[in-house]
Amino acid sequence: MVVFTAGAALAVLGAGAFLFVAIDRALLAEVNTALQVRSDDLEAIARSTDGEIPDRDPFAQILSADGAILDASPDQVAGVPALAPEQLAPDRLGAAGAFFDVEVPALGGRSRVWARPVDIDGKRFVLVVGDALDQYARTRQTLLVVLLVGGPVFVAVSAAAGWLLAGAALRPVRQMAQEADAISITDLDRRLEVPAGNDELAELGRTLNAMLGRLEDAIDHERRFLDDASHELRTPLTILRGELELALARPDAHDEVVAALRSALDEAERLSRLSADLLVLARNRSGATSVGEATCDLAASVRRVVELVAGDDPPIVTVSGRGGVIAGEPGRVEQVLLNLITNAQRFADHEVRVELDRGSTEEGTVVSVTVADDGPGFPGSMLPVTFERFVRPDTARSRVDGGTGLGLAISAETVRALHGTIHAGNGGPLGGAWVTFTFPLADR
Repeated sequence: MVVFTAGAALAVLGAGAFLFVAIDRALLAEVNTALQVRSDDLEAIARSTDGEIPDRDPFAQILSADGAILDASPDQVAGVPALAPEQLAPDRLGAAGAFFDVEVPALGGRSRVWARPVDIDGKRFVLVVGDALDQYARTRQTLLVVLLVGGPVFVAVSAAAGWLLAGAALRPVRQMAQEADAISITDLDRRLEVPAGNDELAELGRTLNAMLGRLEDAIDHERRFLDDASHELRTPLTILRGELELALARPDAHDEVVAALRSALDEAERLSRLSADLLVLARNRSGATSVGEATCDLAASVRRVVELVAGDDPPIVTVSGRGGVIAGEPGRVEQVLLNLITNAQRFADHEVRVELDRGSTEEGTVVSVTVADDGPGFPGSMLPVTFERFVRPDTARSRVDGGTGLGLAISAETVRALHGTIHAGNGGPLGGAWVTFTFPLADR
């Protein structure tokens, strides 16, 4: 809109300047033509009267070559030559004559005069006729005022009209943009409202709807693949673990065989956890995790998870604060809590603290959960990539104690899929690492 207004202003400025110059030239040309017509009439009269001119002419003089006044009209200006001798020189006048702008007191000031050489009875004279420029100046000033006032008004009206027309023309585009922005991976079955007609805008809407259809098909295909892969992976892993456990239960197994079987069982369990984590992460990325209509009592979920993981031995797990009801499946929320609390237990020295808190933002009331420990905290190199996949501190890379490196990544993906936010850092309530995730309070 700014560009349009600037363009309109430049166009009006150029048109106004052209109009002013054109009318100014036309007005001056009209004055010149009137003076030349008077000069022709007076020359004819002067030839017939031996160099005399009538007194009724507003301003006329017959000058000699040296500037002396031979006759003038009216008589009271006979002693005031209109032009200086140097202006009467042949190189200034030429053969046809010339125009001069001079001060003529008898005409009221600035005046336009036309001087031309004439021959009367074989003698060369200069015939001078003049007219005041006050009418020309007033007309010119009026035109300038009209252009200076009317130009900005025209630009303002044009800008307002352009803004209204552009808004009306782009309103369907704005509506489609808002609809497209509201479509998420969980509701790809929605389509944009296509304007009626076959113009470019309607074609754009149909193209975007076709793209949404292809995206929906691709996501559905990926979800079906994940479901199939989940079943295909779980079955052989479950069988493998069962057979290993049966082999370990045999009383006649040698110590070397038992050690090998226990190692194989540990690797099978590790592979089972890794495949489960990868499937959860893939489901989150594909949009399988959504808010839906389910709600979760955050305080109750925290209590259930703490009862599940807490024991008599350190580190102890304590809970404080006030929770609330959020939108989301309790199972998904408890999975996040389980990942964060067990991760904190792995690195805590004596205590893991779970704090619930309510707060207010511009969007409304939110409830947050902070899981903190009194351990060494996150390594400095890990903080920028805490929620990336397969990121683990060096102390957690052992195959016995170390995880898959997907717990925090799964937690972050799940929280974001449920329209929450998650952050991590060091120096929390207990001086070690802390992770805080926040959800908007559900409408009750």
